[in-house]
Amino acid sequence: MNKKEFLNYIIDCAICCGWEDCHGKDQIRALFTSWCLIFHIDADTKECDDALSILYLRAAMEEVIEYKDYEQFMIEFIV
Repeated sequence: MNKKEFLNYIIDCAICCGWEDCHGKDQIRALFTSWCLIFHIDADTKECDDALSILYLRAAMEEVIEYKDYEQFMIEFIV
């Protein structure tokens, strides 16, 4: 699976699982963390920021969590 396919898989999981489910958000973070580690993407890069934004918007998380809180949660294990 290439970088784009993996990111699309994470997006699909986020849409399916939802953020409000405790296990769902942990799974989304685990997948995102794996994506960053596998493809050598640092937390403080445009690529990481872009991926987080796409994931946030496509999974319609704006009604569930503020972006700042979401971003901190998602990059916790890669900073």
